[in-house]
Amino acid sequence: MAVFRILEAIARPGTIDQVADLLVRQQRDVVANARGIVFVQSLRSGPNLMAVSSWASAEDMQRYLDLPATGDFYRALPPLLMGVPSVRTYEVIG
Repeated sequence: MAVFRILEAIARPGTIDQVADLLVRQQRDVVANARGIVFVQSLRSGPNLMAVSSWASAEDMQRYLDLPATGDFYRALPPLLMGVPSVRTYEVIG
């Protein structure tokens, strides 16, 4: 079953460009080449950031999450963000 993953975060003052660059590089270099990716987009509004991805299956998304590059990405985020990012996963219904 297809799934959507939504990450929302707020950049620390002075880090928005760094976080945006990190998101775009992850999207371009890792997510876009992952098996089962259907759609990926990163968005920003002031210090607020959102990354949305759609996957053909939960297993495809999990394979992406298990990649070393994905672990590196998530480890790089905390010093750049205000608090912990919100990450939600939704199954497509119907």
